[in-house]
This record gives sequence, C-alpha cells and structure tokens, in this order.
Amino acid sequence: MTRLRRGLNVHTSDTVTLQDLVTAIEQPPGLTIMIFLSGGVDATIGGVPLDVGRRGDEPVRGVMISRARPDRFVRHAHKGDHMRKVIVTMSPEWIAESGFEGIAGHEIVQAFCKTHLARFDWAASPALIAIAEQMLHPPHNGTYPEGLYLESRALDLVAEAFTALASEGRVMTRGQLSPVEQKRLQSIKDVMARPDAEGLPLDQIARLCGVSVSKMQRLFRIAHDSTVSEYTRRTQLVRARQLLEREGIPVSEAAHAAGYTSAANFATAFKREFGLSPRDARRSARA
Repeated sequence: MTRLRRGLNVHTSDTVTLQDLVTAIEQPPGLTIMIFLSGGVDATIGGVPLDVGRRGDEPVRGVMISRARPDRFVRHAHKGDHMRKVIVTMSPEWIAESGFEGIAGHEIVQAFCKTHLARFDWAASPALIAIAEQMLHPPHNGTYPEGLYLESRALDLVAEAFTALASEGRVMTRGQLSPVEQKRLQSIKDVMARPDAEGLPLDQIARLCGVSVSKMQRLFRIAHDSTVSEYTRRTQLVRARQLLEREGIPVSEAAHAAGYTSAANFATAFKREFGLSPRDARRSARA
C-alpha cells in the first residue's frame, strides 16, 4: 500500500492467502479502480456483492466503483487463493484538484462520482495490462524514484478508466441494471471482444451469448443508451484514438483497427465523435 499524494493511493498485491480470514473496514468517499490480472475477491460493499476478478483465461477487465459516502467493505479470504491485482483509490478532494473538468465527457465522470456505488466495467487495453504488470513489479535500480514511477503509471490507469467511462456516454448504476443483468451484459461484451466474434452478425453473437437479439439490444439500450452496433462503433473509435495518441500509428492503420475500409469515412466518424480529426489526434501525441 503506497500513498502517492494526499488522496491518491495505490495497493498492489501478488500474494497467496495462507489462512481463511474475514476483514471489515469502513471505506471513505471516493473512487476505486481495480485491475485483477488473476484471482478475485469474495467481498461486499454496502451489502452489495462486488464480483470482481479474473478466472482462467477470461479477459482482463477494469472495474471502477464510486462511493459518494462512507460505506462498509467486508472481504472473505480463503486459504490457497492466489491474487495478482492493482487497486488505485482517489479521494473526492484529489479528483476536484486534478483538473479533470477539462477532459472530454467530464460531466459523465462527475455524475459517476456523485452516484453512490455506481459501477463501471470495461475491457482493459493491452497498454493498461502492461501498466498493471509494471506497477506490480516496479524497477529497483535506483535510477527512478519508485513513488514517482508508481504515480505516473497510476495516472495512466486513471486516464484510461475515465476515457472509457466518458466514451460510454452513460453511467451504469444499480438502478438501471440488476447485478444479474450487469453480469450478463459484461459476458456479452467479453464474447464480442473475442477475435472469433469479429464481423459476426448480431444473431450469431446472440446465440454465442445464449440470449435473444432483442434481449441483447435491450441491455445495451438501458446501460449505454445505444444499440449494439452503435456501442461497437464507439468502442472501435475510442480504441483507434488510443492507438493514434499513444503509439502514433498512421491514420490508415487506425481506420483499419476501427473497422473502416475508407480512411475518409473513418475521419468523418472520428471528428463527429471527438470533435477533432485523426491527424490532429496523432499530431497532439507527437508534440
């Protein structure tokens, strides 16, 4: 557990539980971002099951939870559990002082922060998974202060979480989808993210997920105020923007990654979504 700044903390763990135990604490208001590379936790907050973790070869997911007020966190640990995780917590004061009101979609992030036990799940990008691994095992060669190293990675993690949340365009709260529906929605997203699902029509994706097309559309409409196709398009554009800004790939490659055969059509959709051109996004990353 490392205090990076006042109100910004990181907890990394690569551990095996030696005995069964139960821990309970009162968590203060704030945001928590969790990345489980393996293992999971049997825990509740405010009596609501968290159901976070990674089992087997499941995709790595990020989970962000908001606490608008203090609430009780209870964890049941079981002997033999192996867990590899990175958790970043932020206080409301740190968030308010960090200038996030200037980011695109900041009103969505603000609404999320004000909703007690609001939860947001997203598929972690390869870059985020690499960041989590770096935070689990930071360098100890004395050439870089470890606290500063962890802080830089934590800020990258927070930036991806806020970008993913803002791109969804809607806050997922307990009042919108039941825990069972949220879990079903996430399982659908996991199937859609598989390479063998790329380009499949909706009815085939629905069959793979064990739901009807109408059920699948209803879940996306409630959670994201969009159809499945609109959600997929937006997700691909966000991924293309990340590649442009972080890796500086050519616009033509970004268009292909977003599923566009025409760079011109990609540029039009990109500017409509983000208010800037793909070239501007790439140029800002190289500046």
